[in-house]
Amino acid sequence: MLSRLTLAVLSAVACSVAGARGVSPYLPLNLSPEIERAVERVLILADKPVLTRPIAAATVIDALPAACERDTAVCEQVRHYLRGLMKNVGIAHLSAAVGGGSSEAVALQNRHGMRSDSPYEVSAQAYWQYRDHILLNAGFAAFEDEVVPTGSLVSVGYEYAQLDIGWRDHWFSPMTDSAMLISTQAQTMPSVTLSNYTPLTRFKLRYELFYAEMSSSDDIRFEGGITEGHPRLAGFHLSIQPVPGWSLGINRLMQYGGGERTNDSLGDLLDAWFRPSATDNTGTVDDFGNQLASITSSFVMPTEVPFSVYFEYAGEDTSTNNDLRLGNVALSAGVHFPRLGRNLDLTVEVSEWQNGWYVNHIYGDGLSNEGNVLGHWGGDWRETGDGVGGMSLMTRVGWQLPGGGSVEATYRTLANEDYTSPDYQRAHALDVRYSRRLTNDFFVGGELNVGRDVFGEDYSRISAFLRF
Repeated sequence: MLSRLTLAVLSAVACSVAGARGVSPYLPLNLSPEIERAVERVLILADKPVLTRPIAAATVIDALPAACERDTAVCEQVRHYLRGLMKNVGIAHLSAAVGGGSSEAVALQNRHGMRSDSPYEVSAQAYWQYRDHILLNAGFAAFEDEVVPTGSLVSVGYEYAQLDIGWRDHWFSPMTDSAMLISTQAQTMPSVTLSNYTPLTRFKLRYELFYAEMSSSDDIRFEGGITEGHPRLAGFHLSIQPVPGWSLGINRLMQYGGGERTNDSLGDLLDAWFRPSATDNTGTVDDFGNQLASITSSFVMPTEVPFSVYFEYAGEDTSTNNDLRLGNVALSAGVHFPRLGRNLDLTVEVSEWQNGWYVNHIYGDGLSNEGNVLGHWGGDWRETGDGVGGMSLMTRVGWQLPGGGSVEATYRTLANEDYTSPDYQRAHALDVRYSRRLTNDFFVGGELNVGRDVFGEDYSRISAFLRF
């Protein structure tokens, strides 16, 4: 059932105007690493910083001319992939993997809720471009005991106001591995989203508004007891590009409603939006819900071979009853070198957060969907309900092999604070993936995931995949 907020979003969509481009499909998000890494490289080489994902195909098309002047090989790889999205009907993505893992299982990072003991992983997306301003997508992501219609959505509108209705991913951060507010750590939620892929005004303004329904929870506080229902989730992103190569953005996430908590009108939402300290930080069940916010920034450094430096400053709450001051803060920073020498690329990201993340006094399941946190994967690597602080580090190295094919190795480590009752240990995780182009359209390869979690338990998984 659509809420009044959803209807307000629907009524905000403008009619298509003469001369404007129609809707754009989105590229897969954490489903097809080979093409996603190539797209990130194209955008950096074209001086286009990224603050949200998934990325619209039209954004990449606009970046190709500048990127092709610097790297013809990666340019042609991305151009060939995009040709498959420019038809009236086609397959945008297809991936199948089979494997096996140890009995000890962990939630893998940014894999839509998949665990390391899943014997298979299958995802696909197909599309039908009915007209320039109407696009139908059918997709899913499946692993053991779970099938999520990720990528199944209807898109209508045009370049300045595209409305997406369905299972669309959301990622509010320039970080590629550890978005604090919302990422692909959890299963994709059904949502209604309004956004633009072509920037507005000379400041290159971009926006994204969405309303989503979360999975059912039987632990929502209401008055003197507990109620069961689906919490709502509202998201907002706004960014500008003051000068070429630098983007600055703000983000909000609001979890509210569910069950008998009927304070979900547009007026209630706006009141909580403008008065978060008074409506969400009283510590009682009368609070509107749960709010998070962040400030993000990304720089493309104009060197001979451009590279990207990016930051995220986030808060799970406000501080000192000041609506403009973030509390329970998290700070993340990263750097991405799309090319080191002839055959290497390097990404390093670090995040540190205080206590209180992904837990809430109203929502007993916290900021989660189907048992996985919405934001940083580190929130799943701890005892359920423990809002402990922590620090993570990720280093990813890609190597284009001289004889063809590529290897990507990602090392992660996580240290939870030790002031709570669980005896946390430093976690380590290593993912190694080999892939090789079988034809112009297919990749074949294998992946190894090994590590030790925060409870000192070892886990492992090995798999083979075929991707289109």
